[in-house]
Amino acid sequence: MVQLVLLLFLSAAVSSDQYDSLRFHQRRTNHRSLSLLKEMIGKIHPECLQEGMDFKIPQEIVQPKQCQKENATMVIHEMLQHIFSLFSSKNASPGVDETIIEALLDGIDQQMVHLEKTLKVNSTWRTAESILPLNNYYQGIMNYLESKEYCSCAWKRVQVEIRKNFLFLFKWTECLKN
Repeated sequence: MVQLVLLLFLSAAVSSDQYDSLRFHQRRTNHRSLSLLKEMIGKIHPECLQEGMDFKIPQEIVQPKQCQKENATMVIHEMLQHIFSLFSSKNASPGVDETIIEALLDGIDQQMVHLEKTLKVNSTWRTAESILPLNNYYQGIMNYLESKEYCSCAWKRVQVEIRKNFLFLFKWTECLKN
């Protein structure tokens, strides 16, 4: 019995350290991603200011109801997967220096690797109610780009939107606190 209690205590400590490490890495990489997106966006041309679009990010993402570590890990991973897909597409960000896009994708990939390690250890994920609205949100972004034939102004608008996503990712990353 004492061994079981000790084992549970040690696994909770390891899990806690794992989330601390994950949180630190996520925050650092989110800052870097925001910086890269700012560089990517640069100065927006006046004709691009007409490209207004409200992508309607799900309220569950803007204001997390349940700030549980496992749920936060899963939502962060899902958001990063969609962002990675957007910026790794063949039509991604015309006119943007490829090294900026590569640096952004590399950082996102590193974040997802860290998240996946945590998800494997704490395998009670894929139950968040936030996922379906989140998938619809990113599909809306893809539909917008397609309807605008991936023009540079549409990409500028999407880059601004994704920059907002990283601000929401900071909120979710804070859910990883002990």
